[in-house]
Amino acid sequence: MADGIFTIPLTGSAANSNRALSGRRHATSENAGDPAAGSFVAGSENLLAACTLGMLLESGAELPDGAAERAAPFNPLLIYGPHGSGKSHLAHGLAEWWRERFPLAAVEYCTGADFARDYAAALSGGRLEEWRDRLHGVDLLVLENLGELVNKPAVQQELVLLLDALADREARVVFTARSLPSQWQGLSAALRSRLSAALAVPLALPSQATRRAILESLAEGRGLPLSRQVLDKLAAAVPGGVPALVAAIAELELAARTSGVLAGGKLADGKPVDARRMRDLVEHQDSQSAPTVREIARLVARHFGLKLADLKSPQRQRSLVAARCVVMYLARQLTPASLSEIGDYFGGRDHTTVLHGCRRTEKLLTRDVAVRQAVADVRRSLTSA
Repeated sequence: MADGIFTIPLTGSAANSNRALSGRRHATSENAGDPAAGSFVAGSENLLAACTLGMLLESGAELPDGAAERAAPFNPLLIYGPHGSGKSHLAHGLAEWWRERFPLAAVEYCTGADFARDYAAALSGGRLEEWRDRLHGVDLLVLENLGELVNKPAVQQELVLLLDALADREARVVFTARSLPSQWQGLSAALRSRLSAALAVPLALPSQATRRAILESLAEGRGLPLSRQVLDKLAAAVPGGVPALVAAIAELELAARTSGVLAGGKLADGKPVDARRMRDLVEHQDSQSAPTVREIARLVARHFGLKLADLKSPQRQRSLVAARCVVMYLARQLTPASLSEIGDYFGGRDHTTVLHGCRRTEKLLTRDVAVRQAVADVRRSLTSA
């Protein structure tokens, strides 16, 4: 570790299964730090979280394929931190790593809102025992945004029953939250007692050195060569978490394309974007108003031959889901809207649903011509406008 930057690989590849943490001078894996990527970039500010997660992954890496029977070094694990610190990325990545590393293991990944919704549906549908049996048999439970269960006593009691059942089986449990549960009102004494046994690990927003490593990786993944001076300036000028960094690189890329500096995935003159060019690009971009989520949704609906109201409806037809995810992906890249604000446009969907939609589109862009064409056409229409 030369500069305090760590990369935590979260995909279940054989190469990564023997060592879950690797110290590097910079994060060099493709798109590391991107919420859709397979690695999590951490600096010295999150060394405790990196080591804790590394121990959890390494304890699983020593197990035979298809089983997870060795007790975790700590259980449950609670990761807490502000918006943009990477909680969702870590939670989702851990669940995916476990599924891929242990194909026969039962893994449950859900948000607090999902858990409450599924409980209500099972209760009203007469399937409560069936639902309980499935959850009580999982090998890994990852429950994101625990705070969504506040002031829901019946759901909290159900979670207490689940935690007791998983503790008896020594199954692994991981929670995420924005703050420590001890600070919450509306939490039952029984659940508060169970959570007090969890190892609580804080997750901080990335430091300037970490932001620089993330920016460098994001730029490389988008084919946008940035000079070292530009990376330093961006890291200093863009505070906050990964979403803000992704937006900064996306804005630079869009400005480079619309001004003709970037074409066909390469810079027109073959030179990296330096400080002067970045200033010109930003000024060019600022002279054009950013699109709204509604404008993007209207263009996507027109491309797919759908009604705008269909995109905002709860319908789940395949074409609707694909179009909805394209809107979420483009809105995340081209507007200043947060995940929650994008979810609000779609009828109050939570931020993890939007994040899942963005990841889905990222994957489809590599193999689905129709989705790739839709994104390109909408980008072109926005540029023309």
